[in-house]
Amino acid sequence: REAVVSTQSTGKVKRLKHSKRVLSFYEKNFGFRRPFNILVDGTFTMAALKGRVDILLQVTKYFGGEISVATTHCALRECFTLGPKLSGAHKILKKFKRHKCGHENASLDASACFTSMIGNSNPEHYVIATQDEELRKQLRAVSGIPLLYLSACTLFLESPSYESRDKAEEAFLKQDLLTDYEKEMLAKMNEKTEEGDKVNRGKRKRPKGPNPLSCKKKKEDEVTKKKQKSKKTKVEGEEKTEKATSSETKTESSETKAVSLTLKSSF
Repeated sequence: REAVVSTQSTGKVKRLKHSKRVLSFYEKNFGFRRPFNILVDGTFTMAALKGRVDILLQVTKYFGGEISVATTHCALRECFTLGPKLSGAHKILKKFKRHKCGHENASLDASACFTSMIGNSNPEHYVIATQDEELRKQLRAVSGIPLLYLSACTLFLESPSYESRDKAEEAFLKQDLLTDYEKEMLAKMNEKTEEGDKVNRGKRKRPKGPNPLSCKKKKEDEVTKKKQKSKKTKVEGEEKTEKATSSETKTESSETKAVSLTLKSSF
């Protein structure tokens, strides 16, 4: 039992955090304010009756504050015309306020009535509570409409639709997030940069001196050249000495040959 209670409490905390996050999104991006206006149809009251859910009590806890629950003449007429099956849902709807929808003389169902009241921008900031999946699908195509429904006798607030998130992102990108002080500082900085550019344009460029690093390289090159010259001179001297020694040996050999020839002739 303790494990079951702990899992139920954690699930409840998660649902409350989710609802708080979703409502804060609509407050920041679409101008929703407390108390939230919740528009209820017969399908939602029928599901609440079956699940024994007190709409006013449970929704106030789930939203974490005051709410204002209302319905329309079209939703009441629809419940009444469907017969005794929805008599309980009709009785619950009667307890709520009735917002003027402008369809008193027309015969519209609740879904058509709700879509006409919301229009293209949901100016009255309604939260739509319905179990009608087709109606919820239609309303997801319009930005700024929170959708509430019952799932297994528990309230659930849908996450913002793609249309709502795209609209909120566009509005955020269009916002001017800079304060007046920051704007003044930026203007002063731009003026200073423009003045500096003008001064730099008026100055003439003078020829620069030689690069000290390049000069060092030249000195090193001279030293290497001197070393190479000294090596060449050494090699040349060695070659000259070798030539001289070879010439001396030749002369000695020629003399020996001449002496040998004279001796032979004498004999």
